[in-house]
Amino acid sequence: MPNSVKSLTVGALAILVAGIAVLGLRPETRTDLLPGVSASTLISDRMFGGGSVVGVLPASQGIRFRYALSDLVDHPWAGINLRFADPATTPIDLGGWERIEIRARSTPARAVRVQILSDDTIAGSALRDSTHAIYHTLEYTPDGTRVAFPWAAFTIPSWWRAQRGRSESQRLDLLDRFRSIEFHSGDSPDGHDSAVVDILELQLVGPHRILRGLGWSLVLLGVAGLVWSILLHRPNSPTGVQSGLNTLVPEPVTLNDPRSLQREQLVAALREKFNDPELSLDSFALAQGMSPRLVATLIKEATQLHFKGALNELRLTEAARLLKESKANVSEIAYAVGFQNPSHFGRAFREKHGVSPTDFRAGGKLPDPGDETPQNGRDPSA
Repeated sequence: MPNSVKSLTVGALAILVAGIAVLGLRPETRTDLLPGVSASTLISDRMFGGGSVVGVLPASQGIRFRYALSDLVDHPWAGINLRFADPATTPIDLGGWERIEIRARSTPARAVRVQILSDDTIAGSALRDSTHAIYHTLEYTPDGTRVAFPWAAFTIPSWWRAQRGRSESQRLDLLDRFRSIEFHSGDSPDGHDSAVVDILELQLVGPHRILRGLGWSLVLLGVAGLVWSILLHRPNSPTGVQSGLNTLVPEPVTLNDPRSLQREQLVAALREKFNDPELSLDSFALAQGMSPRLVATLIKEATQLHFKGALNELRLTEAARLLKESKANVSEIAYAVGFQNPSHFGRAFREKHGVSPTDFRAGGKLPDPGDETPQNGRDPSA
């Protein structure tokens, strides 16, 4: 091998290793939210006729407050609202971040409710409502350690949906107008809890796009250099290249495809949950931390069926197996695979297999588990 080709190979390998090393470090970027607090407001159920009290205490680090709950209302609460830049003029887009990391402590140990507030949309309009907020909520017991919460960990509380006349379970798509964050007491079993809460660290964490882009660029450059060195080293070629261009076919490079992985994970999860009679697109998407639209799209890509059609395929295929291999009656099997109505099960089974469940058990043919195509090639959910 000529020295120039050897140098090219060594250099390409070094670049490739450097790119893999950068990606392996999973470079992230962080921003500290506490210095960006523009205003803090003490809040409690006193605004609604309760008697809970809250006050700020001196702190050497972060923010400290103390609350004492009163049982004058059914669900007493008290805490603090930390407001950031006005989202109408200088919005913070949480969609560009992956998670929020919180280091807090409650003394004594008490559950703390964390609520992220973002601007809502105006009903029937694409405009944003800067006077009303969406509450994205979770509850945990802080112990002084740093805890990471991805956005999917936050849910929209039922009281907000009822108050605003909304049915959505989550509205994570509207985190682009981050307004403020609240920390206050969780549900109190006796209405007399009190605690001191220290908010020590509050950080947004996301991918370091520049470093990740650099990592992938180095990987691609290294691979290109290795391919070029192989072409240069082709024997029986005066230039080392021309005679090999028409015959050399590089081995395919397999890249991780996040969307393919998402599809596989969703199908696997659906196989585990299909017999839940309460399973729906919304509840399944919520459990996966994804939007219903994205789940429906990925299931369609993976199975060529709509979500309901894929769910029925799993249920009816398992029902056919149970009819052949168990002694349970038809109603028991219908309920076991997730149908809430035996009559609905019977109609769906006949539509797929061409016979009733009873006739199928008597002499029908068990369908091939690998056959995912509905009878007559039609999606039963259509």
